[in-house]
Amino acid sequence: MGKLDPKNPQPPYLQIAEDLLSAVRDGKLKPGDQLPSYSALARDYGVAVGTVRSALDVLRDRSVIVTRHGTGSTVRPDLDPATLPPAIDRPVAVQPADLTEVLRLLRDISARLAVLESRLGAD
Repeated sequence: MGKLDPKNPQPPYLQIAEDLLSAVRDGKLKPGDQLPSYSALARDYGVAVGTVRSALDVLRDRSVIVTRHGTGSTVRPDLDPATLPPAIDRPVAVQPADLTEVLRLLRDISARLAVLESRLGAD
């Protein structure tokens, strides 16, 4: 743990999340183990605390860790490392044009549904 690859296209927070996930998968961090503090992880990885917070958010969202105010983050005690994904997927960037197209399709479907409902109601 503790190394970022500047050539890796993943943002630092995902690299950190991936590194910690690998540590859990490899048994370096076991279910119930306490993770280092935000500041300790930030120092180890050479990043800001906010970057570490984002990395731990990713792991929390994937139910790998739990965080309690005042006690920090731990690997979920009931976690089975064998069930962990091989890698963390990078979030997909959605373009405004994609959302516009989805909205257009939803409106079209809604209009077609209204026509069908009116036909069924007329019978």
